[in-house]
Amino acid sequence: MVALDKLYTTLMTKNRVYTTDVCEIFWDERGFIRLNLLESQNSYGIEEAKRQFDIAAQIIKEEKYKILVDTRGSNALPDKEAQEYTSSTTSRIAEAIIVESLSMRILSKFYMKKNKNNTVKIFSKEKNAIEWLLNYNAD
Repeated sequence: MVALDKLYTTLMTKNRVYTTDVCEIFWDERGFIRLNLLESQNSYGIEEAKRQFDIAAQIIKEEKYKILVDTRGSNALPDKEAQEYTSSTTSRIAEAIIVESLSMRILSKFYMKKNKNNTVKIFSKEKNAIEWLLNYNAD
């Protein structure tokens, strides 16, 4: 009975969409976490960044994970402190970022250079980003 309860809890966590002030986060059944930035012109700080990582940890049960970050249609930019926090974490195996605006591409390239703990790649097409994530092997 305990095993069924644990399975049910895991399924409920993975089937839920979590929403913060700037994004939606959920488990994509293809095997990665998806973070969609909402339409916004606001920057966000370290508390929002920590909230995003806490949600991902809840979804994946503290294991390392692949993540797809979709920035299309948003100008929600992390402030310097949030960028530092995000680039210093080691919870991700691989991160694919979909961008369409020049400002997000520049910020994402800066983030890639700063991020020494994780493999990060920028894409303009969702299909290519998902394909790369699904085929990425850390070994």
